[in-house]
Amino acid sequence: MADHTNAAHAQQRRAAVLRVIDRLFQPLERALRKHGAELLGLSVDGVWCHAAFARDRKLRFPLLADFEPKGAVARRYGVYRDADGTSERALFVIDADGVVRWSYVSPIDVNPGADGILAALEALPQSDRQPQEVRP
Repeated sequence: MADHTNAAHAQQRRAAVLRVIDRLFQPLERALRKHGAELLGLSVDGVWCHAAFARDRKLRFPLLADFEPKGAVARRYGVYRDADGTSERALFVIDADGVVRWSYVSPIDVNPGADGILAALEALPQSDRQPQEVRP
């Protein structure tokens, strides 16, 4: 029974996170581009789940699968939830050098909003706002 309850809880959390993506981050696309920022989604779900979800929701940003080993990226950022095999609802602003400049972990049932993301992007030095050309 506990496994079923944990699975049901995890499914409810995923659905809530996906609703946040639809309402919050899709409309931010223009503002993020203005700052040379890129939006990426990440969850412990597999690539096939992400492909189906992105197709269904007509997402225009990549969804990354933190599936194998499960939660490895979430663990590195300190947001993996061992108890239910999911990750916290967390937001990160990472500069062009890979340095976390801002982060926020929201309570599971609270929409984290986008104000912090935009403020963090505004605070970045100009050189960190522009996309960097990648050279081999």
